[in-house]
Amino acid sequence: MTIKKTKIVRAIPPLVNVSRSGKRPTILTDSKVKTLLSTPTEWYIIATTSNWISGVKSNIENMTQRNIRHLADKGRFEIKQRKNDDGDIDIYCRYIPNERSN
Repeated sequence: MTIKKTKIVRAIPPLVNVSRSGKRPTILTDSKVKTLLSTPTEWYIIATTSNWISGVKSNIENMTQRNIRHLADKGRFEIKQRKNDDGDIDIYCRYIPNERSN
């Protein structure tokens, strides 16, 4: 056994079975999702990368990324990629809610 920390810190244990194992989203994080949901149809640059993205773009547009999966029946995210003046790729995203039929 290796002891990694010896500081005492006040903390409440997390609830059972709500730990989010696996890889965390880096391009469309929870805080970015909140911003996009609060201003639907507005475009935002959510990341700048050195390469074009394809798998992540597909996961976001297909609503398979874990932190947006529950929103699949409420709307969709649209992703566009554009090369900027520095030669990097800007990733644009917007949330489009489903049309409500009355």
